[in-house]
Amino acid sequence: MKIISFVILSVISSVSIADSSWSAVIETGEDCLVGLRDCAVLSNGSAVISMSGPFEDPFLICFDSEGKILWFRHILEKGGTSRAFESNGELVAMDDGFAACYHSEPRATGIDTDVAVVRMDSSGEILWTYILGEYDEDVWMSTDIISCSDGGLLVSGCPGQQIPGGFVFKLSAEGRLEWMTKPDEIVGFALSVMQTGDGDYYVLVNDEYSGSTVVQHIDSHGLVSAPITVAETTISFREKISCINGSFWGFPAIESYVLYAYQLYPDYGTQHEIFLQLPRDSEAGLADIVEEGLLVSGGINDGDALLMRYDFNGNLLWERYYDTGGVDFLYSADFSNQGILAIGQTQTDSGEEWIFWILKTDINGIVEGAGITENGTFLIEPERIHIELHTRG
Repeated sequence: MKIISFVILSVISSVSIADSSWSAVIETGEDCLVGLRDCAVLSNGSAVISMSGPFEDPFLICFDSEGKILWFRHILEKGGTSRAFESNGELVAMDDGFAACYHSEPRATGIDTDVAVVRMDSSGEILWTYILGEYDEDVWMSTDIISCSDGGLLVSGCPGQQIPGGFVFKLSAEGRLEWMTKPDEIVGFALSVMQTGDGDYYVLVNDEYSGSTVVQHIDSHGLVSAPITVAETTISFREKISCINGSFWGFPAIESYVLYAYQLYPDYGTQHEIFLQLPRDSEAGLADIVEEGLLVSGGINDGDALLMRYDFNGNLLWERYYDTGGVDFLYSADFSNQGILAIGQTQTDSGEEWIFWILKTDINGIVEGAGITENGTFLIEPERIHIELHTRG
């Protein structure tokens, strides 16, 4: 029997001179196992949210710059096949649209798992789809996707979180495979990729043999160089590497309410550490690294959600608190010149159910039109909109 579930979207919206801000709360039915996976602000100001989960096809929702729903749809529908792209859901904004990256799960497909990259325009139409592993029985899992200066895409991955054997492949702007690294060229778990100003690439790798963190240079034709150690310990499986103003940034760690971010110098095998002091009652993590600085998202013990901006010296530029009336937390965010788009969760009034939450602020974390308490917390009270999850709109 087909499971029918509904998405309830609560939206508050207002427009400032430079940016727009809004908030949405998403409720899913009890039998629906999807979760929010990623968010991205597109060049036209619209916002895309990806959702995926066990037994469900990937689901996308697009809002306009004022928080009104433009479209929603499933992609990569499995139909009568066993393939189910249930994991990842990472998004990357591109000219006139975006790309989404997923991988299938062994639980659903056996030992044969695949990686899918879908290129879409801003109206929600699919331009092309590339699937790695469609015609083999190998195990492929994606860990990162970035857009390239030539309009193409670069994807990293490995056979699984406990299995070494990293890989990187490059797709053209039309979705054609241009090159892929050879087996054993990447020493361990390929975690993240970035492009340099001269068009080459670096991949961040956990080397399980030496117990260290390394980077490997990849030229524009896919030629991989020997690993360079940048840390004597391994890092979290989900950490990323970024190139900002010619510097490499990556793998933050948190200890005693201090977040440690690292500026890397792969050519010399060294790193520079900066310290971000977090509030003593907070739980937070690095959400985005951009030219304007570092963005941290999370929440505090009294139930408010939290966004903070730091410069590249570790100095706090601003911090904002948000309250929807329950227990709120933001676990990821995307910073752009259109503002900040964050995803997280909030607890219902009854205190029994956690539901998904989307927040769009201006570039300074301000939510125009929301109530503000004496201590500066933004009070958000959205209205609700219903969407049937198994339909296209």
